Amino acid sequence: MIQVPTYDIAPPDEAVRTDAIPKPDPESDPIDIWESNRILEVPNGTGEKDRAVLFSGGDDSLALTHMAMSNGWADFVIHLDTNSSIPENLDYVRAICEQYQWPLLIISSPMPLDTFAYRYGFPGASCHRMAFQLFKGRQLGYFYRKKHGDVKFFSGVRKLESDRRLENIEAEVQYEDASESGNFTGWWVSPLIDKSGKWVQEYHEQHDLPRNPVSKKIHRSGDCQCLAFGKRTEELIMIEAEYPEFAKWLFNVERRVQEYRGRVYQLEDEYPDVTKQMQEEREKTRPYPMKLTVLKEHFHNIYEEIVATPTDEAILRGRMENTSYIGHGGMSSRELRDLTTSADTNQKTLCQTCGDACTTLATSVERDIEQAASELSSESTNNSNGTQTTLGEIVAQ
Repeated sequence: MIQVPTYDIAPPDEAVRTDAIPKPDPESDPIDIWESNRILEVPNGTGEKDRAVLFSGGDDSLALTHMAMSNGWADFVIHLDTNSSIPENLDYVRAICEQYQWPLLIISSPMPLDTFAYRYGFPGASCHRMAFQLFKGRQLGYFYRKKHGDVKFFSGVRKLESDRRLENIEAEVQYEDASESGNFTGWWVSPLIDKSGKWVQEYHEQHDLPRNPVSKKIHRSGDCQCLAFGKRTEELIMIEAEYPEFAKWLFNVERRVQEYRGRVYQLEDEYPDVTKQMQEEREKTRPYPMKLTVLKEHFHNIYEEIVATPTDEAILRGRMENTSYIGHGGMSSRELRDLTTSADTNQKTLCQTCGDACTTLATSVERDIEQAASELSSESTNNSNGTQTTLGEIVAQ
């Protein structure tokens, strides 16, 4: 696996006291001969291999990868590791590439899921573009910077499939420019963009392609579990049923995020002036450090007070914000796919036109927020010292 350098922006250790559960590892080892741990660079660029097909492990992706490699369109396969994939998905990607003898590059995201959520909260539909950039887009840029000219990425996105929203791809062949906020300079090639699900199924049957066991179990690809387009009452239940150890890790990440963000909310509630000064200091450094990192450096006494807040209380505060819940959206992947089809073919238009669909909450999240507010209100009443922010003020913010 090619490890893209991780962004060094994690919060101080003592800002999150909840013990971290390690993410389960894949059972497979790197494939001998076929899997490379580095991107080969040709000094003068002559004869450089710059055509890659992106293989997530999904049904569309497998059909496209088989087509591209069988016809000699691509030089090798790239799997974009999001740091939140179900381990069995990576096992499948390796097994397929070994079976068909496809050269494979696995490139990891520089952004762990917990770090992303500490900073931005868990993504919903309207935040999916940012999530894509940090969980997949940065690896495309990393590959491009290792080359000496334009690159070509073959993508399996389709207009009628939810994965269509991963990039703003609107045509079978589309140019991307790194100088205009793109991740790379080169071409997106999407041969399946107008194909139907039936066509993909028939292609699988015609070529006897082995389906991903993850797709069989949870009815979608397992390459990214940020659940920006997920609904926790559906996707998380399936993950918990089929992959209980992985689900434990996901829920542990969620709890740690709720704790950290709860401490940030406490800071903003109780020390608004300090929060403003802290933000001014934060903006002097790129990439912006975490808020509590800056607080620790410049307002140490207040930082010590914030991190001294009991963990359970911090988590309650965190639970009062919808983005502290993974898969907080109120629509399932299928509902969002149907909405995308009827609205437009690119995510930007979807988020501008659908309104409520991007902000609707899952019913279970609404209940959890209400419960957290009630419990925090009880604690505030029991422990009030005359200076604590009222529940009404917290809710208003």
